[in-house]
Amino acid sequence: MYSRLFPLIFPLLISFVFSQTGSVSGTVRGLGPDAPTDGEPLISANVYLKGTMIGSITDTSGVYSISRIPIGKYTLVADYFGFKTQKIDIYISVSDADDGGTASGLQKLGISAEEESGVNVVKGNKLTGVNFVLEEDVFKGDEVVVTGVASERSVEISEVAVTRLDPRHLNESTSYSDFGTLLSGKVSGLDIRKPSGTVGGGFRFDVRAGGGLNGNEQPVIFIDGMRVDNNEVGPYSYGQGISTLLDFNADDIENIEILKGPASATSYGTNGSNGIVLIETKTGRAGMDKPVFTYKHTTGNNSPEFEIDDGFQNHELFHKVLSPGKISDNYFSVSGGDYKARYFISFSNRYEEGMLIWKHQNYFDRTSIRGNFDLLPQDNLKLSLSTSYSAYTAKIPHSDNSIYGTISGTLISFFPWGNADSAAFAAIDQGMDSKRFTGSISATYYPFQKINQYGLNTMVLKGKVGIDDVHRDHFTSYSSDYNYGSQTEGEKGLKRTDTKRMNYEIGLAHSFNNGPLVAKTSFTAQFFDNLNQSMDIWRENFGQSEVTNISSAPSIREASESFFNSRDAGGVITEELSLYDQYYLTLSYRKDYASSLGSKSESIGYPGIRFATRLDKLSFVPEQFNLLKFRMAYGESGMLPGHDDGIALLWSGGAGGVGGGANIYKYGNEDIEPERISEIEFGLDLTWENLLSLELTKYNQWAENSIVYAPLAPSLGYGEVAKPTNIGSMEMEGFETLLKTTPINKKDLKVDISASYSWNDSEITEMGDPICDDYGVMCTQEGYPKYHFWGSDVSGAKVDTLDLSMMGLGVIPYFDPIGGVLTNEKHMLGRAIPQHTGNLSVNVNYKVFDFYMLFERKTGFMAGEGTRWRATSPDNSGHTAWLASIQKLGLDGLFAQMGILPEEFMIYFNPVIEPDEVVGTVNTDLYIATGGAVPPLPVAIPGKEAEWENALNEFAFNHPSYITNFGTSGDFTRLREINFGVNLTQYLPVLKLDNTISGLRVYFSAQNVKLWRASGTVGVDPELNISGAVTEGIGLEGRAYRSVESATMPHPTVYNFGINVRF
Repeated sequence: MYSRLFPLIFPLLISFVFSQTGSVSGTVRGLGPDAPTDGEPLISANVYLKGTMIGSITDTSGVYSISRIPIGKYTLVADYFGFKTQKIDIYISVSDADDGGTASGLQKLGISAEEESGVNVVKGNKLTGVNFVLEEDVFKGDEVVVTGVASERSVEISEVAVTRLDPRHLNESTSYSDFGTLLSGKVSGLDIRKPSGTVGGGFRFDVRAGGGLNGNEQPVIFIDGMRVDNNEVGPYSYGQGISTLLDFNADDIENIEILKGPASATSYGTNGSNGIVLIETKTGRAGMDKPVFTYKHTTGNNSPEFEIDDGFQNHELFHKVLSPGKISDNYFSVSGGDYKARYFISFSNRYEEGMLIWKHQNYFDRTSIRGNFDLLPQDNLKLSLSTSYSAYTAKIPHSDNSIYGTISGTLISFFPWGNADSAAFAAIDQGMDSKRFTGSISATYYPFQKINQYGLNTMVLKGKVGIDDVHRDHFTSYSSDYNYGSQTEGEKGLKRTDTKRMNYEIGLAHSFNNGPLVAKTSFTAQFFDNLNQSMDIWRENFGQSEVTNISSAPSIREASESFFNSRDAGGVITEELSLYDQYYLTLSYRKDYASSLGSKSESIGYPGIRFATRLDKLSFVPEQFNLLKFRMAYGESGMLPGHDDGIALLWSGGAGGVGGGANIYKYGNEDIEPERISEIEFGLDLTWENLLSLELTKYNQWAENSIVYAPLAPSLGYGEVAKPTNIGSMEMEGFETLLKTTPINKKDLKVDISASYSWNDSEITEMGDPICDDYGVMCTQEGYPKYHFWGSDVSGAKVDTLDLSMMGLGVIPYFDPIGGVLTNEKHMLGRAIPQHTGNLSVNVNYKVFDFYMLFERKTGFMAGEGTRWRATSPDNSGHTAWLASIQKLGLDGLFAQMGILPEEFMIYFNPVIEPDEVVGTVNTDLYIATGGAVPPLPVAIPGKEAEWENALNEFAFNHPSYITNFGTSGDFTRLREINFGVNLTQYLPVLKLDNTISGLRVYFSAQNVKLWRASGTVGVDPELNISGAVTEGIGLEGRAYRSVESATMPHPTVYNFGINVRF
């Protein structure tokens, strides 16, 4: 009978037990510098039961309270930013009388419970006075960082090098226009460069040694778990592009974590070889008595403080068409809620102008709104909603190789505005309108939270759905009121693109404790869908300027449309182990599928293994080591082919003289596979007496099956196309170090110093025939680094002699201006990306003042000065170095006769030197005396032989026919940032504002403050790049340059002044 009733009674008994709950309360205080022995209250500290959704946040007095806790044993955790996490074991019993000496509620039902652990367990039903006193975490070693999909470790036990950047204190003292500017110079092993000073422009990442041979070399970026596009778009015509991350406001960022290679990013699978950047935006702040409102206003300018080499004939004119560009930023946010429901809402508008005096040509005006919400509808379920909407208009001027760019119109030519009037330059309208919505909703569910058996209470289900929906309208127009070369009647182009990306993710994880062994098993599946469609049209011959609607132009120059849809998916299983809280091991395996793989290719898998051990826990290690950790990791990742590389032959529509038809658009490869990159990483991390911390990392990488786009022979009949082929391989290595120290840590004075250094090297071991640019200078070839400058550099000028002793004239030294330039054999001239990078930052907090300064050093690379090269050509002569040497040598008349130099550049018409600087002449007496047997000889003026030989070398080293003359050392040191802030909060009572304002702060900042380069360099900034922020694959035409500028707008010095108000 009892056995029949048991199935009915058992659920009731379980329900009865679980309906009985308890509570815990106490305080959380922090031991900061010079704090009282019992610490100071910490506001908004997190207090929660580990492995559950149950928790609370401290109020303004540092008090917390958690109720409705089911009976059982738990680990109570308290954490707060900047302090070490503390844990206390608690036991919620049926009643306060149940002190553990009698059977617990579960045991009374005849159900075995886990053994009590230790004598420090706090027991009872209504626990009070469970207090925490947290120690300051000087070097943030206790922070939890993401180490993979569904994998997290604290910095102190992470098996890989993960960089975490907290931008909160930076955003308090300055304003960043974009995400790239925020990160620049702050991460070891990550080089971020903006290719131009055009506002709204893109920025590129170089992670470690480059992440393989193919692809655009950019890391995968997740914002609140949503994978977003990291690229550069536009312009429709000429100039730099616009960053696809411009939509996101840097003030909304809470923290940034960076996984820098396959060893750490292997669980993210294909496309993770260039690293993973995880951005989390701000969430609601609970624990306060009321919502917290903040307002930040920034005003400033982009100032053209760079210096142009005075060898440019019109350098003063160029500066006259520049003026400081206005910056105005208004940012408002509100956050609040409690542990059950939290919210964060922000609104911002940023308007920023470029440096041209025609402000309508270069600016962006962005409005963005963000709403983040966290809900706990029940104790075992958490829902999170992250949403962002932005709309902006960005205008981009013509630049780089465009003949209608301002630099081309002023610096390139000796006679300015040669291609069009300056008013015509100002009338060009080019830019983009963008609207973007990004959102994700995620759920975290503990289905067995109330069942402690077998660790079922730790089982968690997670799911996420995200969308990134972007609509962009590109436009370019040339007014019919001006003459643009062959186009005199006006023209206009429009392009519309719609991009929608969907992310889906679902995962399951389970943790298990067995004495000293802690294990966590997880499986996560991810799905990505990318849809892109575009349509563009270009019409011309408006004939008038009053009606500029594109339909009023009768002639269609071109029109096209495109559509593509790509999908990829992957699943990863991970096993994380911890033994004695001293040895840590993570095993993972990722399997990926993608629509871009060839039809004959299969899926691809990536294994990973990571290990770390805390050596400081060994008895013989000196106690001064707060942390001494050895780590090593191995992982694999890759790079997917282009979305249409796996299609054997792809056609596109076209029109010809006899009507419409099809053209070969792409020659693909049905056998194409992803590039595979393997990495092994070793590291040592230490902290010494909370005075300094040191992180050392050595890595080696191997790329195989790299995709090279090899041009097909024209005789095959496919036109100018390249076939993607898995023929490349490359070896890479590098070293990174990060040193942090806090030499002074007092209540009223704290000094933090951080220094980092990284070195990288690479060598292509296989790729077939070399691939170079049209000039044969920027090359990729076997036996050398991925991108490098190649060619025959000039070694000087050769002085020949003519023996006329038989004529009684002796031996006559002369110079052959056509064949007298000496060059070396072709060789690698230098790398195109820095081999050595270093950063030094100093942060000082003194009472109400704070000061931050960041220096950046990059060496071991070359920079191409395309502006000077173009300006030195005889037809332009905008840079007068070569022209001056010609006039010094007296060659201007001879060159004019030979058609090398226009007559207007003869010293008689336009002298660029003083008459007494002429040191050479052309001897025609011998020509006459010998009846033409001896040609006119360029010779030295008697008495000026030494000056003549110096002028010959000037002629050789500035000769525009030798493009290698215009590659110089790119080494530089830059004062990247200076921030200064004053916290006026304590003076609010004096100002009688404390009833309405709870925080007040003012700040001043400057970015790109000062640049130091090696003497003799002419270019403005070695980080400028003509091809923008993103590079196509090896062998594809277009944007394949590195560190090469050509009429590229230099970077401004940015000044900001602002105020932060908290209500």
